[in-house]
Amino acid sequence: MARNASPGPTYEQRRARRLRVAMPVLLYGRLDREPFSEHVETINVSLTGGLIPISAQVVTSQKLILTNLQTNEELTCRVARIIRTEEGATYAGIEFLQPSPRFWGLDFVGKAAQAPANVPVG
Repeated sequence: MARNASPGPTYEQRRARRLRVAMPVLLYGRLDREPFSEHVETINVSLTGGLIPISAQVVTSQKLILTNLQTNEELTCRVARIIRTEEGATYAGIEFLQPSPRFWGLDFVGKAAQAPANVPVG
């Protein structure tokens, strides 16, 4: 007789290691055909994207342009997830549309992955 095993608690799977880093970025896109832009600091970053506070009413899968203000490098990304807190803050999980392992200028390899000394850490 086959048993149905309970999968137990589920944990969110991440494709890449995240670092808690406050990196200045410029985010821009369109809402109802009108352009918008926001200067924000990241909450955390990874090889595949990051988490940012946002005030624009973006939607999941919306494409945006992200500029790393330390390097002026631009990258197209999409909103992968929207998080709204009980306190009223909104965060967007963003995902790069193309691999860009050097976009953040950080070392994500090894157990001691760290931001450079000149990058504020949350």
